[in-house]
Amino acid sequence: MAENASSTKLQLLHLLKRKSPEFYSGAALAAETGLTRSAIWKHMQNLKDQGYQIDSHPKRGYRLINAPDLLSPEEVLPVLPTLWLGKPYHYYPRIGSTNDRALELAGQGAPHGTVVVAEEQLAGRGRLGRNWLSTVRRGIYCSVILRDALPVHEAPQSTLVAALALARVLSNSYHLPAAIKWPNDVLVQGRKVAGILTEMQSDQDLVRFLVLGIGINVNHSTSEMTGPFRYPATSLAIELGHPIARADFLAKLLAGLEKDYDRFRSNGFAALLPELENLSATLGKTVQTTFREQPLSGRAIGLTPEGALRLQLKSGEERVIWVGDVTHIEEVDS
Repeated sequence: MAENASSTKLQLLHLLKRKSPEFYSGAALAAETGLTRSAIWKHMQNLKDQGYQIDSHPKRGYRLINAPDLLSPEEVLPVLPTLWLGKPYHYYPRIGSTNDRALELAGQGAPHGTVVVAEEQLAGRGRLGRNWLSTVRRGIYCSVILRDALPVHEAPQSTLVAALALARVLSNSYHLPAAIKWPNDVLVQGRKVAGILTEMQSDQDLVRFLVLGIGINVNHSTSEMTGPFRYPATSLAIELGHPIARADFLAKLLAGLEKDYDRFRSNGFAALLPELENLSATLGKTVQTTFREQPLSGRAIGLTPEGALRLQLKSGEERVIWVGDVTHIEEVDS
């Protein structure tokens, strides 16, 4: 019943948007949908409760005045051009953590490409259990279930694939100078706009499923981006100078992620390496990280074919860093 109701709301919204700003008569809506006038009225009330501004007139019918900035199926699915990503699509106005829900769904057998999205997280988190600011209806808080039987050591590559897809959307569609801070952040003008958290369940050598969590600061204000952050933070609205439609952004991101993930699985991670290095905010800088739980600093000189960070020490020795936080210290003189 819930699925049918959602499908009907999608159909009604499509019709209203197609006709907007003109009225759509109740009789015409009934003929198009096969619903009774009473059922249409109930659906319209439900849409109004969700924040849609709908003008009703006893003789002229209904017209859509304004749609809320939501990530609901009614807003995202009609503009989502993917083949497998976002099908199914689970939407929550409020949740503890999209990653926790995605892990739960994956454990219950949810298929490859399932997406979990929330307007607000009460317990959003980043790497190492750090809190993630999840202001209601400001950001995109999204988790993707991937079910490819990857070798366990290749699982972290999915994080960089997602970072690449996000950076490309920011650059190509919004003309923002996005860069990837190894291993899991996306920056704009040197400030963090997004983070990616990958979690998995595996057997001895192969991944059973991955959950790729993506948190993006979209329409946060400057005041919401101040606080005790580990890295300077920003939002897309701050960088662009105006808010954007989050549903359109999410649809573009999922389409880009599907394309890049398909490339990754078809051609291997090395095929994406030149693009990742070109978009890197880390390479060419002196950075500080950890190696075998000890602090280590050096110049980031490249990525390995597996996605690990190549670090050149002052002694000239090279170290390969597979996992860890990276802090940029200073630009390296050319």
